[in-house]
Amino acid sequence: MSVRELIEKNLESWNAKDQAGWSALFADDATLSGPGGLRGSGPEMVATFYRLWQDAFPDNQCRAVRIVDGGSSGVLEAVFEGTHTETLRAPSGDVQATGRRVSVPFVNVCELSGDRYTDFVLYFDQVELLTQLGLIGAPVG
Repeated sequence: MSVRELIEKNLESWNAKDQAGWSALFADDATLSGPGGLRGSGPEMVATFYRLWQDAFPDNQCRAVRIVDGGSSGVLEAVFEGTHTETLRAPSGDVQATGRRVSVPFVNVCELSGDRYTDFVLYFDQVELLTQLGLIGAPVG
């Protein structure tokens, strides 16, 4: 499977709320990381990452903007959209549901071996997310 195909399958499984299908795309020792101290590896971390976002934003969808296929590595530029109707269990602490809708750009950089992720790094602007959730004021500048 090419990097592009893996990323497309990742998005398809994510948007279909298919946790088993999404998790199957990761190697048993895959590492995942993201803003706010989210770091770990293995199946438990894959499940934690999935539940973190899917539980807090049950109607979420991710829309691809661009996919870069680098052979054994890739980049997904996309937008995460959803309504914050449940508690977001972030590494830095729980964020109670705000009922607000968000549309947050993000980038995922990944490495793969065969047809599975071995490294999955998420980047997004935490200030943008917190602003859209109404938890902080818009930055001045």
